[in-house]
Amino acid sequence: MLKDEFLKIEKCLSKGKIEEVLDLFEELLEKYPQDLPLKLTFADFLLKIGEPSYALEILRDGLEIDSENLDLRYLLGVAQQKVSRFHLAEKEFEFVKSKKPFDLEIKRQLGWTKVMMGEIEEGRKLLREAISADLMNPLPYADLGASYIFTLDFEEGFRWLETARNLKPEENLILERIREAKKMEKDFEKFPEKEKEKLRELRRDKKELKMMAIETMLNLQVGMESIKEEMEDVKKELELAGVNPKFLKFQAPKTKDEKTQIEYLEYHSKVENVERKISKEEFEKLKEKLLKSKNEDEIKKILIVLAHQGKKETIDLLAEYEKKCPIELKDFANLALEECKVFSQAPAGKFVKIIH
Repeated sequence: MLKDEFLKIEKCLSKGKIEEVLDLFEELLEKYPQDLPLKLTFADFLLKIGEPSYALEILRDGLEIDSENLDLRYLLGVAQQKVSRFHLAEKEFEFVKSKKPFDLEIKRQLGWTKVMMGEIEEGRKLLREAISADLMNPLPYADLGASYIFTLDFEEGFRWLETARNLKPEENLILERIREAKKMEKDFEKFPEKEKEKLRELRRDKKELKMMAIETMLNLQVGMESIKEEMEDVKKELELAGVNPKFLKFQAPKTKDEKTQIEYLEYHSKVENVERKISKEEFEKLKEKLLKSKNEDEIKKILIVLAHQGKKETIDLLAEYEKKCPIELKDFANLALEECKVFSQAPAGKFVKIIH
């Protein structure tokens, strides 16, 4: 029975019908709520399509059935890593590694997690061990390269990334890493030499790296549901990172202003390549759409794109729109205007995060 259903899922996947695949998985979970392989397959799929928060729900359900299942614990580590809860990810990878000490994929994931926690040398040591154990696996080379990009050592980083690409030229993760590294290097080169050295020092500072990870985690949390399990995980992560969680309160937005601010932040994830710079021609097209469109969703996406331009003509347009726009869009337009003003004063260059 399940075999036939999985064939349906594979068929939908081959046609790129992601929503249908989600529906099929959810239907199967209702029919077979105790089936661990089903939960594992679904969680793995969710991680691949960029839904770690949903994957965490499925994995938690699975661990209620079997808390010692190594495959569940491994995927739980991957999911926690993807929402920047690196201390919790480390705990899961360490547990699985203690049971499967020779598994190179676990060693690789643990190595990358330690890099992102600020334990750079320890993480690199694990990645080098994974490389030595299997010289033909490109992924630990890519992770090691990304670790050097992360600390702004571009020459060494590209050396490892190119080795990874030579081993597997069509691997998407490697190609994406190289693209992001090139953007990051281009932005970095805009800074004067003194500033560059300061930035390198920050990327070698464990405390600074720890705070960066915490900030990223909290920013990601804005777009997630405030369910009890999520809040408990955030609290545990902060405690493991040495931050007193009592100083941070996670509450659902209550006032109209708070709700608008949360919605505005969430819209950043709905716009592809949100920080890209637009041409004069595209600006004119967006301007025309903004002033004529009645579609609220389209308007909000346009406002988000314009907010990241930081140019005088964009500030003027947003100010003009804020005065004329419908009352229900007034606060959203104001946030876009204020963000655009911030971008107009920002120093040249903005780092792109290397995503695992």
